[in-house]
Amino acid sequence: MLRAAVQKDAADLIEGFLNHELPHLLADDPPRPDERMHSMRERQVVTLFGPIRLRRAYFVGSRGGRCPLDERLGLHHRYTPAVVQLMCWAGAMDPSFAQAGEVLRRMAALDIPERQIQRVVNDRAPAAAQWMQERPADKLAHPIPILNIQADMTGIPMRPEELEGVRGKQPDGSAKTRQIKLGCVFTQSIDAKGEPQRDPSSCTYLGSFEDVAGFGRDLHAEACTRGYATARTVVFLGDGAEWIWNMAADRFRGAVQIVDFFHACEHLHQLCETLEPNPARAKELFDAWRRRLKQNGLPRILAEATQRAAALPADRAQDVVGQLAYFRTHASRMTYRTFRRKGYFIGSGAIEGGCRHVIAQRAKLSGMRWSMPGAAHVLAFRCLVQSNLFDDYCKSSLKAS
Repeated sequence: MLRAAVQKDAADLIEGFLNHELPHLLADDPPRPDERMHSMRERQVVTLFGPIRLRRAYFVGSRGGRCPLDERLGLHHRYTPAVVQLMCWAGAMDPSFAQAGEVLRRMAALDIPERQIQRVVNDRAPAAAQWMQERPADKLAHPIPILNIQADMTGIPMRPEELEGVRGKQPDGSAKTRQIKLGCVFTQSIDAKGEPQRDPSSCTYLGSFEDVAGFGRDLHAEACTRGYATARTVVFLGDGAEWIWNMAADRFRGAVQIVDFFHACEHLHQLCETLEPNPARAKELFDAWRRRLKQNGLPRILAEATQRAAALPADRAQDVVGQLAYFRTHASRMTYRTFRRKGYFIGSGAIEGGCRHVIAQRAKLSGMRWSMPGAAHVLAFRCLVQSNLFDDYCKSSLKAS
């Protein structure tokens, strides 16, 4: 009751100021030459302190009608910029638009329907995504010692009309999800034990439904914003997906390329199971080869695996040849002892975690079915928030309005 009373008094003060004082302060803002005063119009405006009645002049011209005061206040539909910021943040970070509405009601005493939150998020997201792409480059006093770039892909459940022509993993070749690419850029330092660690709040994320060429262009632009051009060393880390290394070769030439150690171990485990049908012996072999792989022992693994394969039946031997091709393709990206001694990460924890807390926790919950624009809009704001850029975007949008 006390909060409601305080908010009501604050809303009355704001309403009086906007209706009686602000028009005089903006009297030097004349209408356009082709406009004429038509009437005074009233509308309800939702502020941080609740709804108010705003009375403002309505002008009519060759380009239609407008209320200049709405533009000066930066109103979006009937919401003030501060309320729009809350709606966008809650709509992106809460598990659903319905819960976002409940959070705003309980935490801010704002009764906003979930459909309105979704509408505002969809309206504002394109400008937010554009701002992130075009924001000024980081001001760096010194070149970054090691700049890390990582990329991955995950699936988002989609509406049936969004999956037409998409091949999936279902037995009939149909798909239930559409792939979205996620990239992250971060800096690092070395802790007291000599281990690499991500610098706090240094990770920025970029999500996109674009093809590899478009995504690579945008990720390269984000890396340039973060200091790619002057970084002493650039490390590009990913799993063994072909599209990742094609993009790295195209956009990040000269970067140190590393295959995620844990993805390599998954392939190594499969190789050991093919070579040793006995589970206990396969595990013993995997444990030994895993240690060897981490110590730059891939050439020895390849030699021993080839020797073992010669004694296998033809079909299993052929499987081994196919599995070894993965390691031969990425051999230069698997010198893990060398990478560790130089202070590089060998695990893609940053991007794997990003796929979970940027994408999955909002877009892959039970029962969700997205349109591509809807998912892209929500994830644009999630990338801003998780990149610690949401406040900067809000300040910039306020200046623009």
